[in-house]
Amino acid sequence: MQPLDDLTVADLTQSIAGPVCTQLLAEMGATVIKIEPPAGDNFRHIMNGNMFVPFNHGKESLCVDLKADEGKAVVTEIATEADVVVESFRPGVLDQYDLDYESLVEENEDVVYCSLSGFGRTGPYRSYPGYDPCIQALSGLMAINGYADRPPARIRASLIDCGTGANAAFAILSAVRQRDRGGEGTLIDISLFDVAISWMSYWITNYDQSGDLPERAGGKGIGSAPNGVFPTGDGEIYVATLSETMYERLCNVLDRPDLLEDERFETIDDRVEHREPLRSELIAEFEAFSAMELEGELLEAGIPAGAVKTVDELVENDEQIEARSLLVDSYNPEADEEVLTPTLPFRFSSGLYDGHFSSRPPKKGEHTEDVLSALSYSEHEIERLHEAGAVISSS
Repeated sequence: MQPLDDLTVADLTQSIAGPVCTQLLAEMGATVIKIEPPAGDNFRHIMNGNMFVPFNHGKESLCVDLKADEGKAVVTEIATEADVVVESFRPGVLDQYDLDYESLVEENEDVVYCSLSGFGRTGPYRSYPGYDPCIQALSGLMAINGYADRPPARIRASLIDCGTGANAAFAILSAVRQRDRGGEGTLIDISLFDVAISWMSYWITNYDQSGDLPERAGGKGIGSAPNGVFPTGDGEIYVATLSETMYERLCNVLDRPDLLEDERFETIDDRVEHREPLRSELIAEFEAFSAMELEGELLEAGIPAGAVKTVDELVENDEQIEARSLLVDSYNPEADEEVLTPTLPFRFSSGLYDGHFSSRPPKKGEHTEDVLSALSYSEHEIERLHEAGAVISSS
């Protein structure tokens, strides 16, 4: 038994944020019907399908043409019977198909309907498309990343997408819990922009209190020194000393008691003021170590540190990843190849989730006939839908 095995989810999402959300629900037991357009989820075609794989395990794929009356009827039937509907269209788009919340709630009053968009259902930006890097720019996140003498830098991972998906899953489960305790269904309005603004948290709070704007600091941390990226003999490492004790430990590891006695570096405030001369002293010491060697020395001493690793190092030679079984076998349906992908980042002592996905990502329309049969469509009716182009099955 799994905690969500009594939930059916109509998944009208594409790209990353929505699929992240519905994959979390699927891996906890929900039946997730991924409703794809004739061309398929648009991320099936990016990076040879490798942007599709990590976020679409455990789902059934129904390929249907919403613009065809028969296709619209199929999706409407699924949505009116579903416990949860998740969609990632721009606000107003689904109104023309009567698949918006206001239309569906007339037939499915207990539905939990999650509308996931770039900017939310209200405000002057409500109808604009949302794209993670653009949201980084508009939310202020991009302005605080990069170097002061260079243009702002984007984060080259879809963090806002993934964070929005995780927040959406949490909101959905909260709404389901409320409904099951005697409440009602509800409309959840969540957007990439809202999530990004929430992540600007202390920068916004600090500006409101002090009037200080955050500066792009490159590889430097804030509030203490040394705190940043440093070169070593064979790569880079991030080192953070967040207290006087940590700085003392660092000096002991390097056998540099003189750095404790230097009046320029006596306190955290002193070290922040004289960050650059301290950095020069440390670089000269760090270059005698490999990044991994120095990481080990510092971590053993209780100093936060991390060698800057590349993707190939993560895949080929990372003891922590291997110990935690964080990479698992999966399948790329677009390339028809087995691939590695990160698993979900949690485990349960009860064995509820053991780190392996329940099923591989589906081919486009792989479950079309199964879904229609479960809706009591006859073989003749399914054949007619195929002939009309209303639905598509994988070959």
